[in-house]
Amino acid sequence: MRPRQANRLGLFTAALIFVAIGAGVFYGAQRFISDANRVTHTNEVIALIGDIESAVHDSESAQRGYLLTNNVSYLADYGRSRDQLPDALTRLQDMVRDNPEQGRRAASWRIDILRRLSQMEATLGNYRLGGLAAAQRSINHEVRQASVNIHRQAEELVTAERDLLALRARSSHDSANLLRGLALLGIPLGLAVVGLVYWLLVGEIRRRASAEAASSDARRQLMVTIEKLEAHGEDLNDLSRYSGMLQSCVRSEEAIRLATQHFSRLLPEVGGTLYRIRASQDYAEEAAHWGEHALHSGAMFPLEACWALRRGQPHVHRAHAEMLGCTHLVAPALHAAPTTACIPLIAQGTQLGLLYLSSHDDAFLARQDLVETAAEQLSMALSNLELQERLRIQSIREPLTGLFNRRYLEESLARELARCERRGLPLSVMMMDLDHFKAFNDLHGHVGGDTLLSGFGQLLQKLARAEDIACRYGGEEFTLILPEADMDIARERAESIRAAVGAMRIRHMGQELPAVTVSIGVATYPRHGREGEQLIRLADEALYHAKRRGRDRVEAAAEAGGPVLHQA
Repeated sequence: MRPRQANRLGLFTAALIFVAIGAGVFYGAQRFISDANRVTHTNEVIALIGDIESAVHDSESAQRGYLLTNNVSYLADYGRSRDQLPDALTRLQDMVRDNPEQGRRAASWRIDILRRLSQMEATLGNYRLGGLAAAQRSINHEVRQASVNIHRQAEELVTAERDLLALRARSSHDSANLLRGLALLGIPLGLAVVGLVYWLLVGEIRRRASAEAASSDARRQLMVTIEKLEAHGEDLNDLSRYSGMLQSCVRSEEAIRLATQHFSRLLPEVGGTLYRIRASQDYAEEAAHWGEHALHSGAMFPLEACWALRRGQPHVHRAHAEMLGCTHLVAPALHAAPTTACIPLIAQGTQLGLLYLSSHDDAFLARQDLVETAAEQLSMALSNLELQERLRIQSIREPLTGLFNRRYLEESLARELARCERRGLPLSVMMMDLDHFKAFNDLHGHVGGDTLLSGFGQLLQKLARAEDIACRYGGEEFTLILPEADMDIARERAESIRAAVGAMRIRHMGQELPAVTVSIGVATYPRHGREGEQLIRLADEALYHAKRRGRDRVEAAAEAGGPVLHQA
């Protein structure tokens, strides 16, 4: 074979190899992007399931609040939560339409939720006709079972989506392995072919000086392409690891620290700041910072000061550009010509924050797609973590007073009793009831009554020890669990609470509400009982004995005969 033919064949082979490598990289990248989109879709489905379950829970809570207090604001909350559900359920069915099994689950869940809404409407109808007693009679086993079924089906839907998430994560890992294999096998082979071509060209140096120059240029371009491929493969691998670690974060602060490390590696010569939007949705506040900014931004600024937050899409301002920049940026010096980029953090249509980048060199914009993908994954992670925290708080806290709810009381009392029994320590239970609360509520209205209950809840939290468990038992009744406290300590604590309530002053609508008093019943383990229900019942009996004895007093549970009187 003549040298010219050999050269042509070698060059053609090298071109085929690198075309194959490029095609493989393109295929792997497209597959990775597709997997990332499916992961985003799955996270959106999980978030929507959580929103629907939260709306059902809010509807039930608001309905109970209305039945217990007859407060129309609860009824309005119930209506808002109820009206959200049909559209949300329709969106869920549209989102899982590509998965027949999930579609069947979503359809079954929709039926159960609509049935539960019908049950709640029937209960409200019974309440309007026959009052609270009629409403309570309509809350039967079927109603409770419907709530259980809704929660169970939500867990099944989320579990199935998480299985899909794991499957798609494995697919992303396979895509990364494909790119790595192309880099490890294809590049050395291509280099070997290039080396052969170069060796053949040495014999033609004197006759083909121009061919040597062309070969050198081709070789340089080849090395640049190899470097770009290697850098792109490393970026994709890093993005895959970053995405997987974000899914494992348990707190928003942890996700922000992880994102800060990732962005500082991705853009080493660029200054960056992560902002979180405050709960009031009026200001963006700095949450993390890295690198050295070419153009500084304020630590806190209103949302309208940033074009990216106004428009809900990235806003890039290049050096010497005539378009308007964001007003949260400090005016640059006359000789400075920085390039800035503001990328909003948005999930489920809600703005969560902002990623701000600046540099004197606009080369970092070549990685803008990777940056936006990483920002989108951070947004979904922050949204999911916030949703999980809201659901956790809603499951154990009573919204009006901020105290633990009755379900948490029952779980905690059983746990603390078992712990005290193992260690041979006492435990006391206080039942408290605000005196003449119905008359107070009738005089000052439900809003005034709610203000009083909220103020008493804050006072109880302030007076409770770190290990105490303060709960709202129901209505104007409250419970305080005192681990490791005997009867003498419990009485002393009860007297302190009684005195503090007498001195409590609460303002409502610019006016000070009248002072109130509290009656308290106390029962102690193991002196009065060994079971949680028994202690609550005995403390409740002591409470009502205090009511009969004139109120504003503390009574201990009975040991033999009637309750022991403890003068307030």
